[in-house]
Amino acid sequence: SLLRSHSCLRHPPIAMDAATECGKTGPHGSVSAQGGNQLSTFNGCFVPCLLTILGAVLFLRLGFAVGMMGLSGALGMLVISEMMSCVTVTSFSALASNGHMKGGGAYYVISRGLGPAFGGAGGLLFWLSYSMNATFNVVAVTDVLQSSFVPESSWWSSRWGSVSISSLMLLPLAAIAYKGAGTFAKVNAVVFVALLLACVVTAGDLFFGHTSITLDAPDRTRSSFSSELLVSNLWPDPVSSEQCESAGAFGMFKQKHQICTGQLVFSVIFPAVVGMMEGLNLSGDLKKPGRSIPLGTFWAMAVAFVIYAALMIGQAGTMSREALQYKMDILQKSTVGGGSFVVLGVITACLSTVLGSLFGAARVLQAMSRDDVFPGLARAGFGHGTASGDEPRPAILVSYLLAQAGLFLGNLDDLAPLMTNLFLLTYALTDFTCFLLEVSGVPNFRPTFRFYSWQTSLTNSLLTVAAMFYLSAIYAGTTIAAALLILGLLMHRFRHQACEWNDVSQALFFRCARSSLLHMQLQHQDNKYWRPSVLLLVSSSTKIDMPGFLPLLVLLNRLKQTGLFVLGRAQICDALQSHPLGEDGTASGLEEWDEHRTPELCDLEQFQQEIALSLPSFKGFQQLALASNGRLACYNLALGAGLGPLLPDTVVIPLPRLDTSLQSPQLQVLDAPTAEAREFVEVLRDLTGLRKNVLVAANFHKVSKEEVEKACNIDMWIFENFREPPPPVAKTVSDSLEFASTEAVRHMSLLLQLGHLCACFEQRKHPPRLRLVQGEQAMLDSTARKGNLERWLQWARIPRAVAETVSLPASDLPTMFELPSLATVNHDADVILTLLPPPPTGNRGFAAVEYVNSLIDWTASLPPTLLVANGQGMPVISTDV
Repeated sequence: SLLRSHSCLRHPPIAMDAATECGKTGPHGSVSAQGGNQLSTFNGCFVPCLLTILGAVLFLRLGFAVGMMGLSGALGMLVISEMMSCVTVTSFSALASNGHMKGGGAYYVISRGLGPAFGGAGGLLFWLSYSMNATFNVVAVTDVLQSSFVPESSWWSSRWGSVSISSLMLLPLAAIAYKGAGTFAKVNAVVFVALLLACVVTAGDLFFGHTSITLDAPDRTRSSFSSELLVSNLWPDPVSSEQCESAGAFGMFKQKHQICTGQLVFSVIFPAVVGMMEGLNLSGDLKKPGRSIPLGTFWAMAVAFVIYAALMIGQAGTMSREALQYKMDILQKSTVGGGSFVVLGVITACLSTVLGSLFGAARVLQAMSRDDVFPGLARAGFGHGTASGDEPRPAILVSYLLAQAGLFLGNLDDLAPLMTNLFLLTYALTDFTCFLLEVSGVPNFRPTFRFYSWQTSLTNSLLTVAAMFYLSAIYAGTTIAAALLILGLLMHRFRHQACEWNDVSQALFFRCARSSLLHMQLQHQDNKYWRPSVLLLVSSSTKIDMPGFLPLLVLLNRLKQTGLFVLGRAQICDALQSHPLGEDGTASGLEEWDEHRTPELCDLEQFQQEIALSLPSFKGFQQLALASNGRLACYNLALGAGLGPLLPDTVVIPLPRLDTSLQSPQLQVLDAPTAEAREFVEVLRDLTGLRKNVLVAANFHKVSKEEVEKACNIDMWIFENFREPPPPVAKTVSDSLEFASTEAVRHMSLLLQLGHLCACFEQRKHPPRLRLVQGEQAMLDSTARKGNLERWLQWARIPRAVAETVSLPASDLPTMFELPSLATVNHDADVILTLLPPPPTGNRGFAAVEYVNSLIDWTASLPPTLLVANGQGMPVISTDV
């Protein structure tokens, strides 16, 4: 009959965590409010990527790598580096093609996948590396210009002359970036033609030229392309060379006369493939980023690989081994035009990289500012974009100033590998983001780019980190330590903030929780692994400041420890009782309820936030039940709270206050969600019938939340003579002792377990005191009773608890159960736990009223009290190992 008349609605559970918004847009509005550029695949992705990949390594380091590792070794390193980069491209192509891609490049895809903390840590380091990359490349151009056109005696060859030349080149490039993506694309087109011309002329001269040159030593020569020379330069032949000192700047600290090992040469080759994220950084300026990013990036990498391989093969077939090993500028001194095309190639390659770095760094900074990841960025206006094109001009200015400041640092060689590691860390995070999104199994992750897998993304992420340590363990450790420091600070910043986007952890936690629940469902319940999972039943009208609510919440939060906590709010809807279900199975009362929705139902989220602010340590869920009376609402909550095997096993209900006619609204205290005593008793019987432990809470309105938090004196009272605990504890005393019944063991185990959990907390000033107290009206043998209590404590393995016996006077209260009076006892306990007398049977209303009044009168003089009854049907303390 109860189930047939049960017509209730349950509100979905709500996580009880603090929720304040993050990810606010900057003061200049959101991205969507401003129009972006509409660059095509060619000039918005292919050309920027190609120009960024083809840097100074192209003309200044390839010959050196071939001379030390041979053509086979150098090409093998290039292939390995290219394959790792290609996997990263597949990862961010999948991320970029999974919906609308906004500006911010690597930061945007990492933050939307791993969250603002990971995105901010990677984005900040990526912005720094891009800004410093502009510094490095403009200095490389200056070095080439000084060695080619400036006499050594000139002031322009000095350190400050170098700074002046670099500054004069950096300023117009920053002006181009400041102007916008349109100007950037036009300049890139010109630079692209010049660089392509330099590469074609240089490669053509290597393969088809007939030049024979002897440099500063007879064995350092350049001749026409020869297969015999190619074969002689095929295999590794590392030597000790002073040139390795400058080459070592790419991967490790400088050392005089060191052997050019494979590790050192790999550190020269690997930077040749970085820069493939330039198209991703311009995602907000592309017309179709989901299509342009993978297509343009792969084509750029393919063309760059052909150019690198062609120059490697050309130098291996024309240069002697000694010339390649000892002359870093061999290509410049031995090609057509006196090396002018090489100089042109170096200048165009490096300056295009500078321009792309400033452009990419500014867009990363703009995206971080709009998400308000770091405090002060949005207020400073770095998230601002122009009305036409959304150009990040404030961000470009600060990126330029950082690059300019880097020019005054002097020798930057020792920071070069740190910059390389910053790039590699960003690539590793991008791969890891794609891996997590793929394994999360969410149906909305279905990129239009399908040439990827979680296996390749995970493997490449690990390989990239391994490459960081292979290039330089010191720099890799420094990079990761800096990233972890920033990550920790941002996680602390966002620990109580709910962002406007959810990271992949939500999907991963869901999948793990689902798998765990399915696995738990196949296992039988074992009391060895029992923990209290609590359901607190209160009325939906309960307010956060209602006397007794927060103190009870504090104690239960301590008691449940790692268990489940559900705050069940019972909402009574009289319309459901007056309007039964119609022929179509719907209740017309629900329509009335929907039209006159109460504030309690509408303010669930506000109530959630109030609890999180008042009790930050509380972690639980909120659930609402709607029914025609309190009994049905409580029954609905007891049935519906939890999921699968993760169900509340202990239900807490406040002791009702029957005489509420004299209470003003300002003096209302925590009460049971039942209207009368009979309904309360029926709820107790329903809960035990559902095999739930029952806790009746009384007198928590007498204390404050702070007093309960400091409570350290916990008493467990019993008022009947329990026999000996189960063996083997009792057998150590005597074989003739009578053991307690199964029911007694169940109740005592719950009482002792809850008392132990209440006392298990760190108290700074005073250690907790836990007592098991036997109270009787006539204590015949206190020594024997105390020994019995001590054996119960020994059985429960609670060595810190003490056993005491107290003689109590007979009760003068008109109660329906025989209990001694506690009114004259001097209590020093902060919290008392005792056994709940069994409720009366039958449907007699006067018996229920007498039962509730007896509980109220008996506990009137007590501190906060929990009346405990085991309804699970099993002991909650296990003695098995």
